[in-house]
Amino acid sequence: MWMLTGANGYAMDLADTRFDGLVVEGEKILAIGNAEDLRLQFGAVVTKILDVNGATVIPGLVDNHLHLSGVGEQLLRLDLTGTTSKGEFLARVRAWAVSLPDDAWIIGAGWDEFQIRDRQIPNIEELDAASLGRPLLLMRVCRHVLLANRLAFALSGLGEHPADPEGGAYGRDDRGHLNGLVYEERAFQPFFSVLPKWTSANWKHALKIAMQHSLASGLTAVHSDDTRYVGGVAATWQVYRNLLDEDHRRLRVHELIGDLYVDEFRNLVNDLPAQDEWLSSGAVKLFADGSFGGRTAWLSHPYEDAPNEYGLPIYSPDQLRQRVRELHDAGLPVAIHAIGDAALDMAVQSIEMAPRIHRRDRIVHAELIRPDLVERMTRLGDRLAIDIQPRFAASDFPWVIDRVGKERAAYVCAWKTMKQAGLHVGGGSDAPVEPIHPLLGIHAAVTRRSPFANGDGHFVNQSLSPKEAVVLFTQEASFAIGIEDKKGRLLPGWLADLTILDRDIVNPTETDDIRDAKVLYTIVGGAIAHSIE
Repeated sequence: MWMLTGANGYAMDLADTRFDGLVVEGEKILAIGNAEDLRLQFGAVVTKILDVNGATVIPGLVDNHLHLSGVGEQLLRLDLTGTTSKGEFLARVRAWAVSLPDDAWIIGAGWDEFQIRDRQIPNIEELDAASLGRPLLLMRVCRHVLLANRLAFALSGLGEHPADPEGGAYGRDDRGHLNGLVYEERAFQPFFSVLPKWTSANWKHALKIAMQHSLASGLTAVHSDDTRYVGGVAATWQVYRNLLDEDHRRLRVHELIGDLYVDEFRNLVNDLPAQDEWLSSGAVKLFADGSFGGRTAWLSHPYEDAPNEYGLPIYSPDQLRQRVRELHDAGLPVAIHAIGDAALDMAVQSIEMAPRIHRRDRIVHAELIRPDLVERMTRLGDRLAIDIQPRFAASDFPWVIDRVGKERAAYVCAWKTMKQAGLHVGGGSDAPVEPIHPLLGIHAAVTRRSPFANGDGHFVNQSLSPKEAVVLFTQEASFAIGIEDKKGRLLPGWLADLTILDRDIVNPTETDDIRDAKVLYTIVGGAIAHSIE
């Protein structure tokens, strides 16, 4: 048993309880309140005291949607984040190519044409030259578009004139020749099928690094989507179980199940190492559409800057309804990626028409909404959770206004509208699409601008208060997986998961205090998982 004192503590409960002392027994909170009273009550049995000297203590932060495997991969492979010119882009590719064996693949991610001057990304001829005879795959920051060179097309068996798969596409220039762009996962698969496979040791190394980054950023738990990358349910589960049980990584992981691996999961679920409060399985991840950046988000009306394009649905409405029904019949909830309003409409309808199950369904992103869709989602009540990414407001504005026009842009990242309607809205990063740091997400939810931008944010009528933003990453993120009765607040009997900061982000003196706050301690299950010391 140990005690925390000197806290500027927020229980984040309905009574707005404040505290300066907290007692932990095992992995749970035993008591909170006035530190002197707690000393009198428990001082004789407390074996350790942690005095945080006025630091702010809040419930342990949670990221409700990311790709921890992708975070680890990006840290170990070519990272094109922050590239601002075509010349710099190609120079980074060439320098990476020189560092590799002659027959190695160049694998990278993080490029974003909206960060590049004149939005000029390299064409396939330029990629061929820069890759120095090596096959190349470079994922866009949104992970819904990639760039490939001709050798990658050849090795994948696609050749010079591949047919577009349903729910995917291969980009072409004005002459009908490949330009290197590849849209959506079904078009990615031929490339992925011939990539050299990482071993479990590779994935363990990548995920270990990603877990360390998570804890250092103040996260105590993540809801991750990894099975599509690591190679299935058993492979993913075993790596995490090893990191938790043998390497003693203290980060709670709730793992979504990729749709391709549902049969494997159902066959193995009774044979997998036991689920517990450290590793658990979640909803089946489905995709209704793509992203705004690649113009693959599916809209009910054409893109403002491309009047003949509506985006790219991954399923037809009938197909998605059938798939959700099948999964519900098997007792499995769904987590449906939906960026555009037409995709969101299809996702909501598929959940409305499926038989109800005891576990909650989730809609991931819900980036462009409509009033009628908010009403329908609200009618689904507690059976639905919405996973939003506040950093999208910092990254996607102002260029998303060009995509959808100013009238529809008022309904992009419309979090206040959804919360006021009574929807359960939780916060995440979608890392590595956005930075993993939850404080940047909380800051974006409040300001709706880039961290160091000057002036007002975009459509600030949709901004949340600091407290509301913290709730996104605590109580509401826990609601999505049905553990809102033991995580997301600091109360006796609840999990002793704490994020401890050097300044107040619930009632900040200045909004940018949220951005500038430093994580002093991350405590998970009653033990220090990260310390700044």
